[in-house]
Amino acid sequence: MIIYIISDAVGETAQRVVQATLLQYPQLKPTIRTYPFVTTVDELAPIMQDAVAEQAVVATTFVTAKLATWATDFAAQHQLQLVNYMSPLMQVLTTQTGTAPLAQPGMLHTINGDYFKKVAALDFAVAHDDGQNLQTLAKADLLILGVSRTSKTPVSLYLAEQRLKVANIPLLPDNPLDEAVYQLPKEKIVGLTISPQRLQKVRQTRMAALGLTADNYYTDVASIEKELDYAAAIFTKLQITPIDTTERSVEETAALIMQRR
Repeated sequence: MIIYIISDAVGETAQRVVQATLLQYPQLKPTIRTYPFVTTVDELAPIMQDAVAEQAVVATTFVTAKLATWATDFAAQHQLQLVNYMSPLMQVLTTQTGTAPLAQPGMLHTINGDYFKKVAALDFAVAHDDGQNLQTLAKADLLILGVSRTSKTPVSLYLAEQRLKVANIPLLPDNPLDEAVYQLPKEKIVGLTISPQRLQKVRQTRMAALGLTADNYYTDVASIEKELDYAAAIFTKLQITPIDTTERSVEETAALIMQRR
């Protein structure tokens, strides 16, 4: 199976929707071809012809009416399966409000104040990853605590995409927490925990990816349980209820954090 993603901008919207949809079909392993910045029919036509030749499914996010109409007509004439993610909702909004869309590609990435806020949040997350730069910890919107491999960094970066400045600190039994942590309001602190068995598997996978032996204190269940007990004691001292990430994705964990705010 082949999927074409075509856009008059970056194509990020279609990529995300397609990937989210494919999660419902784990048995499918399609080839995905992406064609960004297609702004004219002359550019679009040969791509669509290739899609016909390969019997591909086409997903588009055209905001330019001419391109959306041409692609729809072409697909109908050639029995090509096509979904344009933008047109249906834009048509509904126009009908309901009487307001015409801007039809300007790339609005999601417009350079404006919100864009710079996002960049600042991402920069903050990177600079404050894994316990770095604690002297500016007070500037964080959130602090994430947890033992190694509880998804602190990916959750921090995901929340940074939501414009939150997030720091994260690993919890290590032999490394007392910096006093700056105790100066933060507990509403700003999030704890992450996980089952020992799940954490062992995650760590073993990580060690194997690095070409290292999986049998050491880092992957030993008894050692892991001690780390998690230490983390639980810290969470109790800080008066916070940790989020269990054992069966949760990064997105689900982030959503729970946002609900608590």
